[in-house]
Amino acid sequence: MKMGLLIFCSFLFCLECFAQTRNRLSISFASANNGLEIPKGWYGDMGHSGKGADLYELRYSREINTFISLETGLQYSVNKIETNYFPDGIMHYLDTNIKMLSIPLYGDLTFWKYFFIYAGPMIDFEVHHKSSTTFNQSGLGFGSGVGGRYRLKNFTISLNPFYQRHLIVPYKKEVYHENLWESGIKIGLGYNF
Repeated sequence: MKMGLLIFCSFLFCLECFAQTRNRLSISFASANNGLEIPKGWYGDMGHSGKGADLYELRYSREINTFISLETGLQYSVNKIETNYFPDGIMHYLDTNIKMLSIPLYGDLTFWKYFFIYAGPMIDFEVHHKSSTTFNQSGLGFGSGVGGRYRLKNFTISLNPFYQRHLIVPYKKEVYHENLWESGIKIGLGYNF
């Protein structure tokens, strides 16, 4: 009987602890600026122009306390890149789509109740790399952002400017490689539980 009461009390304590934790599942979208940055000292007859990116994100946040959260999730992005080159003296243009699947691992700091800043590494995978004019962007990247978040009961609305840079550490060792970057404003809707 005492053992059963102890197990029951432990179970209630665990439920109470879980009920006090704050989890958030959110979705966000951004139509962003982008580009491919060529390393210094790399010269040639080819250049890249970013033509915009669309980002879709599903993110899970776990509050450690009222100020600090850990976040992870899944982000899918489609980056439109125009490559220009002139091997024969005539300018040629080639459109390329770089499709990325990223797993962010962010630390989030909330301040003044409605504002937040986050940063951390991202594990990046380029999906179906077909381009012969750009390097595969699979590797480790970095993302950061700052913004505002408003809670209304169990829902959260967020708006935040962000910057992401891919291929800081490539999976394959390359002498030279371009770095894909994105910047813009994410609009998000979350559910708190």
